[in-house]
Amino acid sequence: MSRQQRLGVLRQHMQDQHISAVLLTDRFSKYAVTELYSASGYVLVTPAHLWILVDGRYSAECQQNNPDVDVLTLTAEHPLSHFLRLFIGGERLFADASQLSHLAWQALESQCGLALQHWDASALRVNKYPDEVAKIREAATIADHALETVMPLIRPGISEKALADHIEMAVRQAGGSKTSFDTVVVSGTRGALPHGRPTDKKLTTGELVTIDFGAVYQHYCSDMTRTFALGNVSEELKAIYDTVFTAQQTARDAVRPGIRCQELDAIARDIIAAAGFGEYFSHNLGHGLGLDVHESPALSPQNAQPLEPGMIITIEPGIYIPGLGGVRIEDDVLVTESGGEVLTHSPRVWEEICL
Repeated sequence: MSRQQRLGVLRQHMQDQHISAVLLTDRFSKYAVTELYSASGYVLVTPAHLWILVDGRYSAECQQNNPDVDVLTLTAEHPLSHFLRLFIGGERLFADASQLSHLAWQALESQCGLALQHWDASALRVNKYPDEVAKIREAATIADHALETVMPLIRPGISEKALADHIEMAVRQAGGSKTSFDTVVVSGTRGALPHGRPTDKKLTTGELVTIDFGAVYQHYCSDMTRTFALGNVSEELKAIYDTVFTAQQTARDAVRPGIRCQELDAIARDIIAAAGFGEYFSHNLGHGLGLDVHESPALSPQNAQPLEPGMIITIEPGIYIPGLGGVRIEDDVLVTESGGEVLTHSPRVWEEICL
């Protein structure tokens, strides 16, 4: 879908919600309707016009990338408030508060010179168009290739930090521009930290290692987690892995249009609870994926939103037991007209890495 078509979708949202002017502030929403991928600058949208407002550092690039759009340069003499008064006058102005802290929201209101009203811009990006699906599919393929490349390095003696560095290099060598977020590598008892930062700790025989990373391809993200055993591990750790695997597989198989996010979360959560590990599953089942690595919808116990074709979600149950370790398995899944298509294909079956 072209950006002109996406703009049409935005304007339809505005019409449905009786919104006369929207100020896009976060890089992801701005990129959805223009070629502006930057934390700086704004995109102002009304039913009939669109403007990009940036400082002089970005004016030429924005004009080059958006030849049919009015690109206006913000200066001390002509700040944001000047153009808002000029173009929307006394109309109500909506912006996305969810992407801003309270202080940043107050600062934006001050720059605008008027009171802002919140509008959730994530509605623009919940359902992915075919060109977006293709890019996320490629980002998932890149992540698969990167993991395959580093598999020979997952051995006792390498540090968590060194392994994370190799993963990030492998992502770039496989065609990604960068990783989707800071790569997670945790081993041994540190596996109980769902988003632990890699340390100088060295991988050791008889423990699990969890790797969580993603690749960015043309601004779109993938997100994948795998857990491996380094040689023989305890029966308790093996039981944890088997439970997470069953929960993840069952939830993956249940993906379909119409199922509610909370129902999908419950499928995995109930399996983990029945195995006696319910208190150790400490996060949502998953989240949306796109330009940002965490987008709507949230696969949480509280979210009654039904899945729709075109959504791309993660399925990532985990068990984290302090003092023992943890397991998480995660895949990216496209919601199709009839079910779900898994986009990440790295093996998930129990694997004791031979030493």
